[in-house]
Amino acid sequence: MNTTVIRALAKVNLAIDVLGKRQDGYHDIDMLTIPLTLHDSIEITPLSDAYETYLFCDDPTIVCDESNLAYKALDMMRQNFDIRKEYKIFIYKKIPVEAGLGGGSADAAAIIKAISHYLPQDEATKKAQEELAIQIGSDVPFCLYDKPSRVQGKGEKLTPVKIAYPYHVLIVKPELGLSTKSVYEAYDTIKDDIRHPDIPALIDALAKDDEEGIRRNMGNVLSVPAIKALPLIGDLLEEMDMMNLVLNGMSGTGSACFALSKDKKLLERAAHVFEKEGHKAYITQFAL
Repeated sequence: MNTTVIRALAKVNLAIDVLGKRQDGYHDIDMLTIPLTLHDSIEITPLSDAYETYLFCDDPTIVCDESNLAYKALDMMRQNFDIRKEYKIFIYKKIPVEAGLGGGSADAAAIIKAISHYLPQDEATKKAQEELAIQIGSDVPFCLYDKPSRVQGKGEKLTPVKIAYPYHVLIVKPELGLSTKSVYEAYDTIKDDIRHPDIPALIDALAKDDEEGIRRNMGNVLSVPAIKALPLIGDLLEEMDMMNLVLNGMSGTGSACFALSKDKKLLERAAHVFEKEGHKAYITQFAL
């Protein structure tokens, strides 16, 4: 058996703007997204004498059937590349779920990468993989690329960005989560004046390691409906401000909040406080 093990990196959104809803049901987005060293591990083994694929996960809350994005990725790879093998897939889960950290998308992208080891390495194959990635989910193309990027369109347009400093990152995940679908639906009903991030200015600040510029231009418009649905998110962000962790925000559609710092010990002390309050806390770093 030729087992492949691939890391599936989490991501954090330093900025998210929603530009409108498309006719296909997706939203046009503009995001600044960074991969993190926090990751799931995907173990995939081809089976020579099996009649079906087996998907397992060490987290019992994860549904391991055809609805799982990793399974969907394998199914779409089969359809696109005439793959007839069956596989045993095991997901070792470290990225929290319903957190806005792209865990399911990262797992799906890892499956595409793993199966690609058995395919021709040419431009046509690469293009086909990119096209099927966006059909699985809007974060999957980024997770396939795993580089700091400005992400536009419905998630398929990726522009690499320069990051001057590999910040340490505190992730705080409250017990309750939020679904991506419900947050976007709530955003579509909001008529309030929402502060939109200045993503070009944020990209410039990150390239110069201008912390004040980073703080001033970060932002996530989806935090408005997310906080309305789960006010605890707003409480966590306020608590980070009081801890002098001013480079903070909510990633994706939540419910995880993050703080950036060059001082890892400061983040570790904050993590201890949040854990005492009953939240999950993780210390990670930009994966550059």
